[in-house]
Amino acid sequence: MFLRLLPLCLLLATPAWGQELEVHFLDVGQGDSTLVIGPTGITFLFDAGDNGDGNATVIPYLQQRGITNLDIVSASHYHADHVGGLDEVWNAGIHASVAYDRGDYNHTGTQSFYDYRSKYSGVRQTVVPGQVVDLGGGAFMTCVVVQGMVMNGQTINIGSSSQWENSASIAWKVEYGDFDLWLGGDLTGGGNSTADVETQAAIACGNVDVYQANHHGSRTSTNYSLVQSLQPEFTVIPCGHANSYGYPTQEVIDRVNKATRATPVWSLTDGVGTHGYVDAGGHIVVTTDGTKYTATSAAGSTFTALCDEITGTAPQAGDLVVGEFMRQPSRVNDADGEWLELSATREASAISLAGVGCSDQNGANWTMPTGILLEAGEIFLTASDGLLARNGGTRPALIWPQSSLTLGNSSGSVKVKHGSTVLEEVSWTATFPGGNGISAERINLLGDVAANNFADAISTYGLGDWGTPGATNDADSTPWPGADPWIDLVVYPSVGGPLEMDWYAPGEAGYLYQGWLALGTVPGVTINGTHLPANLDRAFRVTHQLPGWSGTVPTASVMDADMQVPNNPALRGLSIFAFFATYSNYAGQGIQIRSYSTPLLMFVW
Repeated sequence: MFLRLLPLCLLLATPAWGQELEVHFLDVGQGDSTLVIGPTGITFLFDAGDNGDGNATVIPYLQQRGITNLDIVSASHYHADHVGGLDEVWNAGIHASVAYDRGDYNHTGTQSFYDYRSKYSGVRQTVVPGQVVDLGGGAFMTCVVVQGMVMNGQTINIGSSSQWENSASIAWKVEYGDFDLWLGGDLTGGGNSTADVETQAAIACGNVDVYQANHHGSRTSTNYSLVQSLQPEFTVIPCGHANSYGYPTQEVIDRVNKATRATPVWSLTDGVGTHGYVDAGGHIVVTTDGTKYTATSAAGSTFTALCDEITGTAPQAGDLVVGEFMRQPSRVNDADGEWLELSATREASAISLAGVGCSDQNGANWTMPTGILLEAGEIFLTASDGLLARNGGTRPALIWPQSSLTLGNSSGSVKVKHGSTVLEEVSWTATFPGGNGISAERINLLGDVAANNFADAISTYGLGDWGTPGATNDADSTPWPGADPWIDLVVYPSVGGPLEMDWYAPGEAGYLYQGWLALGTVPGVTINGTHLPANLDRAFRVTHQLPGWSGTVPTASVMDADMQVPNNPALRGLSIFAFFATYSNYAGQGIQIRSYSTPLLMFVW
């Protein structure tokens, strides 16, 4: 099979710009670098990490995506951990058409700054507050603040700030449809005797969906007023492993992830071991079509959420259930390893988790504003901790805030709620399945919450506990009556490694199916009047005849599809879509599409 897939080395090396905006948060350790790609392919690089990070990380990442020049570069400010790698990018031949910065006033006088200024001297432009930059296809970005000057006309005196250079940072608001993103460098909010620029800048900016934490999660930044004004549903923190600064600080995490507003918080590394965020294990990619966005980590964690202006379908009783839970993670040394899976059961449409929360037997609770979308059978994994060494080796999407949920070992209960409506309550005693390092797996997601509808987990995960966190239960035998097909990602694609998926086609046993990889979903293909959102491109021609990628839907209505990703570094960071459809092909009728999955976006790591 590996030899048949060798053409993918060339096939997937060609970027395919879809009508989506992409945001790539690059892991440059204790630095900062963000790549934005507009819907029509316009590229914007905001910072490039410290000296050496350009060569080590940023340049290979750009090259892997086929980016040979940059339309826009911007230096948030002139500290080396943000501007140090930009001259290296230029030296590699990846030049910029324009570089926006704050000009030369009171510059740092460091070699990193002089190297940046020398290389970009011919394309530098001093940005002004309120300046709008076109990112193509209806996407744009606006300078919210620069050097203390806010786009609403306010001017903050940063002259006495204990960190003048940080306080002078540029902040951009990136917009595409209803999607909004904040990028603010090391902008300060009054902590550690810094100037409070954040408060007025955040008021001028208004609500966003995604917030890249200012100053790596330092207590100088992300003040209460900023959080109140931005109201982010997802926070990304760029910081280094075991950094000497203590980033991200607990007080910052507690502001963006609290019981009354529990939100996913992902860090590019494990930082210094603070509580309340997920170690994403490297780069994080966010893609958006302007109505919803998908976040994907280097380690394969992913979720899709509606932009906050879009109201999704709220779950009713029975639409969202407890699919699996780990209440006593004692098989290995993971005292913070409690976790809880929420599974959707509504078949007519996806449900939104905005307003969903959980409470325990003691009344402790959390509620989430993020409109994460779940189709029938899809899973949302929440947990007590997001660091692998402490949670048993899981990578959940959301860490519940401190003291907001505890699953009792021998007895306890958990309620799943939407507002004041109880969607489901599960109670257990010592005789309930699970316990002692073994999760309780639900057998039938459509059945009741009695003990006989749960079973002891039998698979080992992470560091040695038993369960299937974030994946389909081994015990699952849910009789889905006609739910739309969907794809479960079993092993995330990585260079030189396997890609494994389970394709679910409820109610389609005995019919034909066809699956493929695609480089894009637009314009798609129309077959006998049915439009399918996946291209019949070169990726399809290479993969559609692989064993298991076509045939007859078995009685269990689930197909295993796998392949070996070529060991070619040029593939890393590229986007591909998995898709399959079921159909009939009766004499005289030709091909008739019966059902098809939502395209699953993946990035090769």
